[in-house]
Amino acid sequence: MFRKLKIIGGTILIYLSISGCGPSKVSQCNELIVTINKGNTLVNAENSFDAATTNQLGGDLEAISQELEALKLEDETLQQFQKDLTQTFKELSQAFVQMSLALKTSTQVEASLEGRKKFNQAKNQLTQAGQQANKVATQKDILLDKLVTYCQDK
Repeated sequence: MFRKLKIIGGTILIYLSISGCGPSKVSQCNELIVTINKGNTLVNAENSFDAATTNQLGGDLEAISQELEALKLEDETLQQFQKDLTQTFKELSQAFVQMSLALKTSTQVEASLEGRKKFNQAKNQLTQAGQQANKVATQKDILLDKLVTYCQDK
């Protein structure tokens, strides 16, 4: 009997020491949320959207997606949030790069019938990319709300 208690007690101690060494759910949540907030700050900080700043924003958001992807999370639910949010930031990045290309094209058209067609195409491309960015941003906000709720649960 005493030997069994000793084995069970030892097993519990080993389990607690192993599980205690890994990062906590709270610290993993914080890592994920801090990185997401960097991306949100980038999007919210831009006041003027010309071709160059929009392209830069697209590149910066791609870097955020890579930073998210590189996080070492152990919690399976957080890993899924990580995967989904990484994809979201990649899609946002692509939308801003598309907007940048459309803005660049719209400023480089010549005053002609062909130029007018290119301008209208660029305008449509800008509208579509903007709509895509809004859709992805909405999805990101929903994911972030779910993440915060998950991280607040004990």
